[in-house]
Amino acid sequence: MYAVNKTQAAILELPKRTVQVFVGGEAYKSEEMTMGKTVVAPHTNMDPHVHENEEEIVFVIKGSGEAIVGGIAEKMEPDTAVVFPKGVEHTVHNTGDTELEFVFMFHPAYDFGGRI
Repeated sequence: MYAVNKTQAAILELPKRTVQVFVGGEAYKSEEMTMGKTVVAPHTNMDPHVHENEEEIVFVIKGSGEAIVGGIAEKMEPDTAVVFPKGVEHTVHNTGDTELEFVFMFHPAYDFGGRI
């Protein structure tokens, strides 16, 4: 199986966001990458965090917000990619009145602290 749809994706209820893991979870294991979708509720600020060993790239599907990457504010809107380099603190703020949805990709694979 090389395709994973939303009914097969692992769902993680993380602080201030819901994550669906399509690649890297039980449905399709990958040692090289993790890929999925994050939904952040309106007017919600994710907690700042760091991935020491993984680079993360997000691609905004819908909604609006702001990413703070190493202290620099970056606008998040549809059709925008934001890079979170490994070892750099980052956070996401949904500044809009609708959900902020983005696709995420990690390299190498990230297991969300053993949750997947």
